[in-house]
Amino acid sequence: MEEEDIDVLEENKDELEVVYLDELEEIEDVELDDELNDQEDASTSDFINQQAIDLSKLSFNKHTKSVFTGALSKSGLLAATGGEDDIAYVWSVENGDVVLECTGHKDSVTEVAFNFNDQYIATGDMCGLIQVWSLNEKKLIWCYEGDDMEWLMWHHLANVLISGCESGDIYVWQIPEGHCKVLASQGTSTTCAKVLSDGKRLLAGYGDGQVRLWNLKSGNVLWQLTTNIPTDGVTSLDVTDDSSLLVVAPSAQLFKVVDGHQVASYLLTNENEVEVVAFNNELGLLATGALSGKFCVWDYKKNSLRHEAKLETPITTIKWGPRDMLIVGGTDGCIYVCDAKSGTLVEILTGHNADILSLTLSKDGTCILSTSDDATAKLFAIKVN
Repeated sequence: MEEEDIDVLEENKDELEVVYLDELEEIEDVELDDELNDQEDASTSDFINQQAIDLSKLSFNKHTKSVFTGALSKSGLLAATGGEDDIAYVWSVENGDVVLECTGHKDSVTEVAFNFNDQYIATGDMCGLIQVWSLNEKKLIWCYEGDDMEWLMWHHLANVLISGCESGDIYVWQIPEGHCKVLASQGTSTTCAKVLSDGKRLLAGYGDGQVRLWNLKSGNVLWQLTTNIPTDGVTSLDVTDDSSLLVVAPSAQLFKVVDGHQVASYLLTNENEVEVVAFNNELGLLATGALSGKFCVWDYKKNSLRHEAKLETPITTIKWGPRDMLIVGGTDGCIYVCDAKSGTLVEILTGHNADILSLTLSKDGTCILSTSDDATAKLFAIKVN
């Protein structure tokens, strides 16, 4: 491994347990080298808490409790964050000044989202109060209060807001008119969803392990799983850009979108489940991350393991960055930037001192918005060369 492959401080990498498998090597259990085993007993989190500096370019400190969620506007000029303090803020990425204070929530704000043209910001709390705010007028224009909310998203092509509830119902609203369609409950909570690239279909995961493909116009179920249904509830899912493949967590099963048939599974033999899954369509790769600290990069076209690595911290979130960059958040408050092609660690972004709860990338891929249990949100610049 060349020195330029790992651009981190020497003391950082000495505290980090990382194991890489060459893509041509046989997949097998790998033991740490004796040299790494002989390092000091202090963990990565100990090092972070004691010595690490804040590498962020801006820190937002208005929240008083954990910041659960964050979003960046399409223009790249605004950020939005929501937290346990029952409030959401829209603020400038240049200086952190608050542009809009989204009040009125009755519980933790767990979802914030800009619409497709940055005209609106939607905020939602755990109790089911959903509010939509005009960014131009800086005022509340629409709200709805219903069942406990599980997830909230905008349609990527229109002013259509979609929310999934603990009851299992999925609500589809036209904003600001408020016209509503309900994709009726199937008896268990809906936990996650994604609108497909054609804008006409929605994939939804459920607490009983079921996945359903909905037609948004008719409100009909196009298919639901009939075989190999995950034994645990679906906690997250991702879809390829061409809407051909679907992967779900925690089972790491890969399905065809056209008919729901399983085509692969991406669990290591010593792993029971994964926490997060994410496709990189340009490279034909799939990343999985687990609470054990294991994260893997798979070639989903060849059904082969490219790289396997282990961090000394549970993984909470994974995002793909520009080109071949894989960005991993952990419970130690660090953000790890890795080269997915070579399997090398590029840099460790420090500044948080508690769990990373969400990561959002700017449209140009040069900036990361992170939120944390430490009551802050931070902006980091990432290397793209």
